[in-house]
Amino acid sequence: MKVETGNKWWFLLVLLFLVAIVGSVCPAPVQASILDFGVVAPTTGSISYAGGVAPLIGSDISVDMVVGLGTSSNDGVSRNLSNATLSFNTGGFSGGTPVTWDFGSGGSISLVGGVDLNNDGDTTDLGDIPDGTTLFSGSFDSATVIKSDTIFKVAVAAFTDTKNESLLAFYGLPQGIPYLGNFNISFNAAGSPPGAFRSTILLSGDITNTTVPEPATLTLLGSGMIGLAGFARRRLLKK
Repeated sequence: MKVETGNKWWFLLVLLFLVAIVGSVCPAPVQASILDFGVVAPTTGSISYAGGVAPLIGSDISVDMVVGLGTSSNDGVSRNLSNATLSFNTGGFSGGTPVTWDFGSGGSISLVGGVDLNNDGDTTDLGDIPDGTTLFSGSFDSATVIKSDTIFKVAVAAFTDTKNESLLAFYGLPQGIPYLGNFNISFNAAGSPPGAFRSTILLSGDITNTTVPEPATLTLLGSGMIGLAGFARRRLLKK
């Protein structure tokens, strides 16, 4: 009986030690870091839906600036974009409600333009991101347009993308991994669901990105637990 009690205490102590080790070697979560791209009125471009099973289309929507929030480098620092435009094509219309149009996954989304990283008023210096660069590109998870009144509407969406490495490096964010994106863009257009609409009166909005949470920490901890359980079982069998 004393041997069994001792083994239980030994197992608990080693388990706590393993948890402490995993916590010390695993990197801190980075999913709280956000890149926020600002769409500031007045905004050029268009948002449209042609009716039926057509997708929601955004064309040449001007995007003005980017700021890092909770980033490991340049936290809270904003930089102006140069000739940056957002274009997208969602999955097809999938239904809705009396006040919403819903669209499916797939399609494409991209933001193309330059970034004045050294903040001197142009994007031509070494270290800047030049005009015409793809800042991010990806595809949609979902999208919805919400009707507030007779003309005011908001497009909201979720998507997954990859980002320009120079932009990620400026904000100290991980490279070579996917990012989760969301946007909200308000605009004026006549029409009610499920009818077609088109607008060139775009107002303001935000495009935000966070890193996709990686299961590395849980995988490491789980593997350690399995190994520890097997080791403990072998010790008990030897008693």
